[in-house]
Amino acid sequence: MNDILTVCSRMYALLQLPLSLVDREGRFLQSWPEAFKDSVRPEMNTLVIQDFRLQKRDALHPLISFINNGFFVGVVQVDTDHYLIIGLVSPYRHSRKELMEMCVDTVLPDRMQQYCDAAMLAPVMTLPQMRAYVALLAQLFTGQAIEEKNILFNDNDSRRPYSEKRLSALQYRQREEADEHTKLGFETAFRQAIRLGRSDLLLKALTSPTGGSVGAMSLNPQRQRQYTFISFATLASRAAMEGGLAEETAFLLSDLYCQRMDLLTEPSEFERLSLGMAMDFCEKVANSRFPEQVTPTVRKALNYISVHLHEPFGVEDLAEHCSLCRRSLSLRFKKEMGIGIVDYVQREKIAEARFLLEHTELGLPEISSHLNYSSQSYFTAQFKKIVGETPERYRSRRQNR
Repeated sequence: MNDILTVCSRMYALLQLPLSLVDREGRFLQSWPEAFKDSVRPEMNTLVIQDFRLQKRDALHPLISFINNGFFVGVVQVDTDHYLIIGLVSPYRHSRKELMEMCVDTVLPDRMQQYCDAAMLAPVMTLPQMRAYVALLAQLFTGQAIEEKNILFNDNDSRRPYSEKRLSALQYRQREEADEHTKLGFETAFRQAIRLGRSDLLLKALTSPTGGSVGAMSLNPQRQRQYTFISFATLASRAAMEGGLAEETAFLLSDLYCQRMDLLTEPSEFERLSLGMAMDFCEKVANSRFPEQVTPTVRKALNYISVHLHEPFGVEDLAEHCSLCRRSLSLRFKKEMGIGIVDYVQREKIAEARFLLEHTELGLPEISSHLNYSSQSYFTAQFKKIVGETPERYRSRRQNR
């Protein structure tokens, strides 16, 4: 027994990974740190040892269980009458609040703070590291090499469905923390901007306050960033396909950006890559929307119109930007696009007006002013000319639908 205590004491001093020596009934004999012995409810160890036996484990076949949404606990049989419980330990760092929520049913109420103080010192440990550590401990006690394939990994939490009670508790916590999911309006604006190939609308969507936050898809911050990026890439690629980008191109581009994301570690790197990916999709949609015969000069004019659509500019300004006279640009634009410059600008303005009517609560005066129309009546007349109905009727019909 003294040898067992010495091994456990030294292993804890080395890694600060909690260890508990218990008997066949799960009763504490010793723990490292000491706080665990007086903090954990006695019946918890009993359940752990019973699970070890139910899984038909023995000294040469240890057990690792994944419990409570983010924690590992290992069990090694030391001899016929003694077991070593390893953990709790997690593959990522938890806040004190998360620890307290996890152990509310396993730790005595008056020992909660003491337990959490000790648990916060535990190292972060992945499943492969946990397997190696459990195998090492089992080998020290049995004198035989333990193959990691003989260590059973049991995911208890995967078999626990999200009941109405559990969901209600999580929703209550979310409301208490005022932590709402990102509003649907952001997703709509984001997708619409890419679908139209409008980099100006995309920047506006990305820089405007969205309200809420991205849902917690992982308690691991690194994985949360990865999952968020993948969701972002999925939205962008689907919107790009809706805007006319070839499916294979959109899928390939999404895959390539996700591969690049997989190499990142810093939060700022994820943000830069996310913005670059969104703009790349947007630009490719814009390019795919133009006929193949469009020359660089006319493409330059089209990009200028897209960026400055809500600003006052005339054909002369556009011609100067393209280094051509007004007549030359007008003739070339009409030949390549099949529509005159003024009519094209009008069409693009109405396209944005339709978007604003569908997805914002802006009134007609604000929309008319935003698109730089001389008056609301002129805006209404142009809208009806192109769409076939008044802005009021269009908004009412879309909302009802």
